[in-house]
Amino acid sequence: MKYFLLFFLLFFVACSSKTTQNQELSLNTTQEVSLEEISQQEEAEEILSEEEKEIEKKHYTGLEFEQNVSILPILQTSFKNNSQNYKSYFFRPWHSSFKNIKSKNLFWSFKSYKNPKNRYFFFNKQRIPKSWFNTQINNANIKAFGSVNKKALIIQNTMLKNFPTTQAILKNPFFENEGIPFDYANDNVLNAGSPVLISHYTKDKKFAYVMAESGFGFVLTKNLELFTDTRANTYENLNFITPIKEKVPVYSENNKFFFETRIGAIYPYYKSDDKFYYGKIGPKKYKISKKNAQKFPISFQELNVKNQISQMLSLPYGWGGYAFERDCSMLTREFFTAFGIYLPRNSASQSKFAKNYDISFLDNERKKEFIRMFAKPYLTLMYLKGHIMLYIGQIDNEPSVLHSVWGLRRGSMGHGRFLIAKSALTTLEIGKGLISPENSLLYRLKELSFVNLDEDEQMEIENYLDSIKNLNVSK
Repeated sequence: MKYFLLFFLLFFVACSSKTTQNQELSLNTTQEVSLEEISQQEEAEEILSEEEKEIEKKHYTGLEFEQNVSILPILQTSFKNNSQNYKSYFFRPWHSSFKNIKSKNLFWSFKSYKNPKNRYFFFNKQRIPKSWFNTQINNANIKAFGSVNKKALIIQNTMLKNFPTTQAILKNPFFENEGIPFDYANDNVLNAGSPVLISHYTKDKKFAYVMAESGFGFVLTKNLELFTDTRANTYENLNFITPIKEKVPVYSENNKFFFETRIGAIYPYYKSDDKFYYGKIGPKKYKISKKNAQKFPISFQELNVKNQISQMLSLPYGWGGYAFERDCSMLTREFFTAFGIYLPRNSASQSKFAKNYDISFLDNERKKEFIRMFAKPYLTLMYLKGHIMLYIGQIDNEPSVLHSVWGLRRGSMGHGRFLIAKSALTTLEIGKGLISPENSLLYRLKELSFVNLDEDEQMEIENYLDSIKNLNVSK
């Protein structure tokens, strides 16, 4: 009997203690947290252990600059474009027809996915069987290519994909330069309000194969609305705005979430007042604060340029728009969009689209000299194989760039990377002393492309490069 009483007392005390602790915890979690406490928590979270510091040192390369637009050189020029040149590219799908397009090379990814030598993985690091690819290819319904041939509008930010799936398709996720965020099914982000031309639907009707301004691919059918020719013509002739803030929620007229803004988008509007622009995308009307958008295109001037950079700086790297982020060429092209300057989708095409010069034959010091003499801050693209950057001027007497970059090669071969994994301000020699010289951005720099260059400037550049070539020949 005494053992029973002892057990009962211990059990009662334990339960009472547990209840009291839970009550205290419940009370504490319902209390308001002050801003000072939040700040202290954030500071505490930033304190890394020695082990964590060693891990970061092993995997990441440090940045040379404070990541802030306050360090950027002053913009010495200003201009404003009209909207028509950009809109002629933007609305190109609505002035096209699949009757004039051959499907032969459009489904290029299918061959790669089916190749038995290639290995692909799901996000859980398990290999994707070839049977899965065959199933999706059958669903792609390519025999129906061109059968719909109708105009449509993207009514929600959506991915343009080279394969009809919402699954991530990854290469070896155990390598530092593969896995997330390198989803090989992704090609681009199509913003709400983008015109497309529908070729056909997949067999399950989940996806439509479309032509967009940036290329061809599959989009989710639920993010499309069909447009008649009359409605498309009306839409094309509306006035447009462009967001000046990234990832701001936009609400419908009944105050429900509609979509998020993305720098590089343009949206139609039909009226405005002192505080808002009012527009309609597909079936829904929306309003957006004038603090978050301006009439398209905006002027290319100091304040606007640096605001664009500030909104895109330090965001995660996103291959092909993974998680609606940006890779290198998405960053450069979407930086310029707000100013009414069009660039194509990938880095090689962008380099050739503007007036470009091959400087690959120059040594590092000559490249620096060329950049100092001729490169225009915020109007010059710098291209190396597989990567493109925006020249932002000289910082601490070093040519510097804005770019979205995954990492720097560790060695001459292999998959190792010192990670950056975001959009960043760096020199062309970031990682110096950490990576081999031949892996530096400066050493690998191949071409400079000028968005704005007059004939006299072109002649001066050509004469300079010819003189260097002649000097090399005489040696």
